[in-house]
Amino acid sequence: MNRYAFTTSHIQTLPVNLRALIGKFFAHSRWQETCDFYNALPERYRATVCFHAGLKKRHTVIFLHEMNDADRECLVNAMDELRKAFAKYRKQEVCNVAYMQRLTISERKTLFMHAGLTVAEFSQPLWRIDDIECGWREPLLKAIREMIAIFEDAPTILTAIKPEAYIRN
Repeated sequence: MNRYAFTTSHIQTLPVNLRALIGKFFAHSRWQETCDFYNALPERYRATVCFHAGLKKRHTVIFLHEMNDADRECLVNAMDELRKAFAKYRKQEVCNVAYMQRLTISERKTLFMHAGLTVAEFSQPLWRIDDIECGWREPLLKAIREMIAIFEDAPTILTAIKPEAYIRN
């Protein structure tokens, strides 16, 4: 299934009439679904998304609709990136090391942060995750399961654009 994330740069490239049509019939429901998804995340999960977006810890207590345009775009782009990285199909029939190798460095850092691990663990060779004696193996495997579960219910279309922006621009 295709999934999309819309930002201000996307609507600026649309013809005026198409932008008005989307604003009239689709923008509100897409915006509401995105807000509902993010705002319903527990604070710990929002901290993970904010970390990946490069936002400050204080952003974890701010609802999506309360954020400024730039922060909201960073957040929606981060959710989209994490949603793709932790899609259930990417983990099926793949060993843990291979799955970890598929993740970008930033996605891996976010995963380790979500697991409550430090730079010391992040710096270890990935093959250690298959070692039963590895002390950070279980927290990391749990974090993978959580990340997959978080984004399994994400809306098909994420948007950083408030409905009224379709009319303004």
